[in-house]
Amino acid sequence: MDNIDKRYLMGGFLILLVMVFMAGFKYAEFRYRDSSEKLELIEVNPAEKPEHLEDNLIQVYVCGEVKKPGVYQLKENDRVYQAVEMAGPEDKADLRLIDMARPLVDGETIVVPGEGELTAEMAGVQGASQLPVSSPASPVGSGKVNINKAPASELADRLNGIGPALSQRIVDYRESNGAFQKIEDIKNVSGIGEKKFEAIKDHITVR
Repeated sequence: MDNIDKRYLMGGFLILLVMVFMAGFKYAEFRYRDSSEKLELIEVNPAEKPEHLEDNLIQVYVCGEVKKPGVYQLKENDRVYQAVEMAGPEDKADLRLIDMARPLVDGETIVVPGEGELTAEMAGVQGASQLPVSSPASPVGSGKVNINKAPASELADRLNGIGPALSQRIVDYRESNGAFQKIEDIKNVSGIGEKKFEAIKDHITVR
């Protein structure tokens, strides 16, 4: 009788061990599946945010009469004055001829001139605009800058608001894309928007 009781007791103990093992296995499987789902969420969500933020940032180079020339990172649709303020204009900086309210363009260079640096340029442009078109001594288009032939130095010297970096960009554009067919094509050059075009359109030609 005692042997039979021992066999029943041993059998019940083994069954209990099997049930405990199976319960532990199921619990471990559930915890693993739950942690895997959480890890998947952690990996997917952060990957989207930096990409979104990075698309809204641009970089511009500010030089000339500033205390801290260099490359500055700003947001899309920020204005020129914000980049100039970050660089810290010197006391002798002349900001009157910089288009401070213009939206920034990624990769552009902003040159802050000193006082008197643009005086000769302004005089040349104003003198050209006052030439009588009907004068027999002046051919049609006299005093205008040919944007298909002028070197970068002439573009920077004679066109109001066109600095060295932007004038070089004009030359690079026509070398890569061919001659400008009409003066409005200059707006295809990065950094020349409608406002800047309005300031120079009377002083440029393509012939």
